[in-house]
Amino acid sequence: MKQSKTMITSKSHLLWTFLAIVVLSFTTTAQESTWTIDPSHSAINFDIPYFKVGTIKGVFDRYTGSFTEENERITALSITIETASVNTNQKDRDKHLRSDDFFSAEVHPEIHFKSTGIENTGDGTYTITGDFTMTGITKSIVLKGVDKGSFIHPRFKTTNKFITVTGQINRDDFKVGANYAPAKMALGSEVGLIAEIHLIQDK
Repeated sequence: MKQSKTMITSKSHLLWTFLAIVVLSFTTTAQESTWTIDPSHSAINFDIPYFKVGTIKGVFDRYTGSFTEENERITALSITIETASVNTNQKDRDKHLRSDDFFSAEVHPEIHFKSTGIENTGDGTYTITGDFTMTGITKSIVLKGVDKGSFIHPRFKTTNKFITVTGQINRDDFKVGANYAPAKMALGSEVGLIAEIHLIQDK
């Protein structure tokens, strides 16, 4: 009789353990969400020193990307930018930037960033490490992210979030301007990145 009770207790314990694993797995999955960039309400900006006293500012007009959030914290992000969409509000300069002197847009039509690690550093702030690929060269860079919060759109009933991502890259690391000698004199090496990103939660 004692052996029978032990077997029943053991089976009951195994059953409850199995149920706990199933519930935990379901809960973890339910707390993970993905978000897609809405380019119509976002902006990927950059700036670069010009003759040490001025600044050239520009944007990339076409891009896609997504973020992953788990337990209300950002855990991954990926962005793809169309190189030829560079826009500094000056047509001749933009045409030159697309050429082999700078971005080589025909040979390298996309710029990529994919996170390799994200650290939550405070209330809505993050240190984002990832692989940045431009002109066919990949380097690890570190960015800063700020989650500004989310809201439900009153008309479309979608869940939305705004995130700011900032950082710097060295254009020399990616040989941008290496084929154009005047760039060394006219342009600084450090390029500032400022992305104001509007995200919509996937259903």
